[in-house]
Amino acid sequence: MTNDRRDALIRHPSVPIAAAAELTDVDVPTVRAWARAGSLVIEQRGDMEVVELARVTALASRRRASRNGALRDRLRQDDGTVAVLGELVNIADLQDRAREREG
Repeated sequence: MTNDRRDALIRHPSVPIAAAAELTDVDVPTVRAWARAGSLVIEQRGDMEVVELARVTALASRRRASRNGALRDRLRQDDGTVAVLGELVNIADLQDRAREREG
């Protein structure tokens, strides 16, 4: 790789907020909430607001893992095992089962 090409690669690219949200499958208000909480910096570049894509990707990944773990925790039995739920048709069935266990 030539020096010109190497210089053209940006290690941590900044992208517009809407692009970061779309690429990481979160909504723009979530990205703005992370910025308000201090987890992310929104930079003003001309008339655009940009964020570091790698940081948004990391936060989105943690958010998905947290949501998956929370559902699994809600289904956990007293002995620490996760309940066998039989034939689940879709995620709505799983969510209903979790709500039943909470109530």
